Amino acid sequence: MVFEPALADLSRSDRPLFGPVSFRDYVEGHDLEATPRTPRYISVDALADLAPELREAGVMVLRAGSALEGTGTAFVLVEGDDGADEFFLRDEVTFADLPVERFSSPVDDDQLVSFRSLPRLSETSLVNLALASGLLADALELDTTGALPPPATGRSTFTFPFRPHSALEEPITHRNGQVEIDTLFVDRRESKRTLFVLEAKTGDRASLAKHKLVYPVLALAASVPPDVEIVPVYLRCRQRGERVIFDVAECTLEDPRESLPGIDDLAVCRSKVLEMGLE
Repeated sequence: MVFEPALADLSRSDRPLFGPVSFRDYVEGHDLEATPRTPRYISVDALADLAPELREAGVMVLRAGSALEGTGTAFVLVEGDDGADEFFLRDEVTFADLPVERFSSPVDDDQLVSFRSLPRLSETSLVNLALASGLLADALELDTTGALPPPATGRSTFTFPFRPHSALEEPITHRNGQVEIDTLFVDRRESKRTLFVLEAKTGDRASLAKHKLVYPVLALAASVPPDVEIVPVYLRCRQRGERVIFDVAECTLEDPRESLPGIDDLAVCRSKVLEMGLE
């Protein structure tokens, strides 16, 4: 198994951290078979993507951008105090036993016709529907009612410090590594300007890796005005014929402009399940 040598080093260490090291050099140095490409092993979006040996050991793998020494992308392994679950938002916990609330859009129906013209909506279209219909404004209790403006999205390389776990005081540098930002928009809540950072997923998923929200927040924090609050949001979209179910989980995370949080510090503060008809 690919991570066995790293786990052996981790078990001999007095710290719950291995790395950062170049994944390519690590594989070659231990004569390991790791095909196809690197992302399969160190780019983990959900708990099911985590290598079995890491799940069993209660260890998470995180990308750390370009390797300072060596070639390609660096990675770290970090132990969780209570296992690998600390690094994921579990759908069965986040949305368990929540009532499904019917949402009726206050937006003029003509503005939503395009969404109803396709038999199946893409992830981007589902997010735009949540914005255009006013569903996200309702779920997040914004001052605005109805449609929200088009969001910003992006993918770029960023350098920022991060703490793989809250128990580790010394940060690691995510060095010139790619971060994908699904959706960004600014609106007012209780008259306060707020930047919402969304990570959206479609289908019946079981979990979301916390760093998928934490990395974008850390990457953007330095460029966000100090009077603008930053709020991470996990949005799961499930289309069922002419119905779409939106699971919305608003999260809390210590403001990185004031104090650097650990990846595991991301937590859900409130969640809601809304159903919208497309008929």
